[in-house]
Amino acid sequence: MLMFSNSSGILSFLDLRPDKEELSMLSLMMSTLCVLLLLVSEVHGVQAASSRFRYKSGFFVQGERSLPVPASNPPRMGLVEGKQWQDVHSELETKRDGVTLMKLVVFLRHGEGTHNVAIEKYGSDAWNAYYCKLPEYLDAPLTANGVNQAEEASERLNAEINNGLRLEHVLISPTPLELPREILGVETCNKHRSISEKRRQYPNLDFSSFEADEDPLWTPGHRETNAEIETRASTFLTRIFNMSAQTVGVVSHSVFGAALLRVIGHREYSLGTAELLPLLVEEYSTT
Repeated sequence: MLMFSNSSGILSFLDLRPDKEELSMLSLMMSTLCVLLLLVSEVHGVQAASSRFRYKSGFFVQGERSLPVPASNPPRMGLVEGKQWQDVHSELETKRDGVTLMKLVVFLRHGEGTHNVAIEKYGSDAWNAYYCKLPEYLDAPLTANGVNQAEEASERLNAEINNGLRLEHVLISPTPLELPREILGVETCNKHRSISEKRRQYPNLDFSSFEADEDPLWTPGHRETNAEIETRASTFLTRIFNMSAQTVGVVSHSVFGAALLRVIGHREYSLGTAELLPLLVEEYSTT
């Protein structure tokens, strides 16, 4: 799993004035592998699919059922009035050694990709019937607008880091098990290019943890169901809770994010491109 510590990687990844190489790496992180099916995807927060993981309310407006649903990217990343990041970290500390464990997951959806533009141009029906299988959308990259969105997300996140948010690790989509990917199967935008090709394109990134050169998860004949994506999201949360870090940033995709919200019982929320969504998640012991 590609992981960046707060002391070095995240500050480079989220630099406010990235150079061309950093922008290229940012584009890879934000769009590599599977990417979005819709420009803005509905995220349905129905009853939790997992009894182990639950969303902790009271801190972020996006998840407060008593408050109106905010517009994308609310101020202060959605902290409710009267709350500061220190309150969030204090809440995490109170649950460090208890029966109920807690993590802060800062979910970042990638910026606009070339497939997003194609969906808008041709329409969803034509995309699903024909264009989604074309080779030109393989591992779809960010558009110029998507790169700009990533830069703006960087500025928003760095502002909150300056206000007290602490992130210990950042996880991105190209991982050995690739649990945070979009939807596995059928659509070429959800298939990653060979690792050997990526090594040539990004010689400064470490791909040594990848065992297979070709994408081992993508298949042309089966597209994941919602239930299968939710199972993958639950497994991903289990891995996060097995980490020592209490605060984790995840760069991923809206359909995977939707499944994650269903698993933890978050309310309905529409996740925009390059939008940051903080999630306080509790894990309850099943023993």
